[in-house]
Amino acid sequence: MASDGWREGVDAMIKAWEQELERLRVALARAPESVHVQYYPQFVEVYRQKEVVKSRWEAIRGVYRPDAAEMERFQEALSAMEKSWATAQPMFAEVLKGAAA
Repeated sequence: MASDGWREGVDAMIKAWEQELERLRVALARAPESVHVQYYPQFVEVYRQKEVVKSRWEAIRGVYRPDAAEMERFQEALSAMEKSWATAQPMFAEVLKGAAA
């Protein structure tokens, strides 16, 4: 796998997702029950997708020439996570806004 900064970029993206999901997890834990009930299922789904991406990334990250099927599985998981992340932004804004208040 060529390392033209792509590997570091994926590592940074996963780390950023983990940090933001941790902030959201804490905010949800402190939120009123109604907020927790409303957003918890979406939080769990985004978190699960992040874990799938991370697992698939760890399977190929250090491999010089990863199997094409494994690369494709990672790309599919990454694409799904990016869509899920974008869809979850209103949840992040709402929950984190409430946490800051």
